[in-house]
Amino acid sequence: MPTTSRRRRGSSALLAAAAFAAVTACSSAPAPSALEQQDGGSTGGAADATTGAAAAPGASAAAPLPGATGVQVAPGVTVVTRPDGTVVTTTTKNGKTVTSVSRPGAGSGGSTGGAAVPPARSRLFTPAEDKIGITSNSITLCAHAALTYGAAFNTSADDLNVFWSAVNDAGGVFGRKVSVTYENDDYKPTTAVTAARACKAKGIFMLLGGIGFDQIPAVRNWAEDNHMLYMHHTATVKGTAGQKYSFAPLPTVERTGEAFGQLYLSKYRGKKIGIIKRDGENWEPGVVAFKQYVGGAGKVVAETKVPQNKGNYTDDVLAMKNNGAEVVWIWDNALDATPIVKQIRAQNYNPNMMLFPFNLTSQTLDEDAFKPALDGVAMFTAYTKGDYTGPFASYADDMKLFEQQYAKYRPNVDLAGVGGDLLFLNWTAQKSLYAQLLDCGKDCTRNRFVDVLETYKKRPTSSVCQLDFTGGTHRQGGDQLVFMETYRDKNGKASWRNTKMCVGRS
Repeated sequence: MPTTSRRRRGSSALLAAAAFAAVTACSSAPAPSALEQQDGGSTGGAADATTGAAAAPGASAAAPLPGATGVQVAPGVTVVTRPDGTVVTTTTKNGKTVTSVSRPGAGSGGSTGGAAVPPARSRLFTPAEDKIGITSNSITLCAHAALTYGAAFNTSADDLNVFWSAVNDAGGVFGRKVSVTYENDDYKPTTAVTAARACKAKGIFMLLGGIGFDQIPAVRNWAEDNHMLYMHHTATVKGTAGQKYSFAPLPTVERTGEAFGQLYLSKYRGKKIGIIKRDGENWEPGVVAFKQYVGGAGKVVAETKVPQNKGNYTDDVLAMKNNGAEVVWIWDNALDATPIVKQIRAQNYNPNMMLFPFNLTSQTLDEDAFKPALDGVAMFTAYTKGDYTGPFASYADDMKLFEQQYAKYRPNVDLAGVGGDLLFLNWTAQKSLYAQLLDCGKDCTRNRFVDVLETYKKRPTSSVCQLDFTGGTHRQGGDQLVFMETYRDKNGKASWRNTKMCVGRS
């Protein structure tokens, strides 16, 4: 995989990783809707910036380097970054093409007039810390993730950086090539801190945190003590008071539990509820939020707590069945939820079930994923290879581009298999982070990136929900989740499709 660093083999899976480190939203700068979009996948028919098309009258024309690959950042808007940092933007609208040029030293707003660049508002990082991991030609990132479980998802660390390979081949981010490596956190808090230390030793601009309700709080505390800019996946609100260095683009554990309550009320109001939940202090706040939201509209008739990797859930299943639970909420990760569902079906017990929706679970269960169909709540949108209709239509452009890039850089990856949706959510996270780096501009530093985050209220690409960091502490940006259900996909597999997109608080 050219132009992008690789680290040890492992999973994108419980990575979700590169941290949704990313974001979601709709910017004053054009949102990156496609990279290297080919015929048949275009969202706007933008002129290829490599053609050097004549600019409209009054525009500043400049053709990119021969053979350069354009980055389509919005329908009709293509960007090429030259090796010297010059950014050539070509905009096509109503048959007219305008090309503008932003040169190094011209300021981060894209002006070619040489205006002075205003100082960053944030003072979070000292001058000595502000430019760590970012140079005139590179941005260095590192993620801690549960690479331990790579084999379960048929993915490896080499499969994770496809998006950045495409960006780098198109000139990088304002001439900076992006390097992302991964450290295994073994899905454990102490190991996650060790992984964070290993990442820091590489001189990184930012630490990214993969999926892990238990790992992230420990790393957040470490990030505060070590002045590390940290973008992470879903975690509790609890423990964040006064923290400054960590940012979460996705909904919290508490908000996710509440969203499961919203799903329950929208489909099963009044039905008896059973809860099989992970035994852990970082999981329990989601259960509390669920119960508070459901209130008297649903009665919890059974509730059991299980350790990670329990394996045999017979007692838990019988507790649900014997107490007449009509809806069972499985509040556990994908690897443990799969055998729980299997063992529920084995008891000739067919309640409605709510859980985290991963293709690993549905495809492993196959027929057991139906009768009735499973319900899911996710921080990401569903993915089925080659299905651009119905609930996928609104972000078909991202799906097509994702598939085109994997066909080019990792052609042997099975996107229709159990890891395809995880690779897609990782890709959308990276695409969102790319949008933020564009907003940070040519003069980006850590403090300037914090400025971007603290004022971020945008949707950078079609496959993600809006992010809003503008309220509260400016450290928590997401409250919208996606409702899903299982279906038999066009490839003949049991997969997930969206039923409600970007559900906020109500």
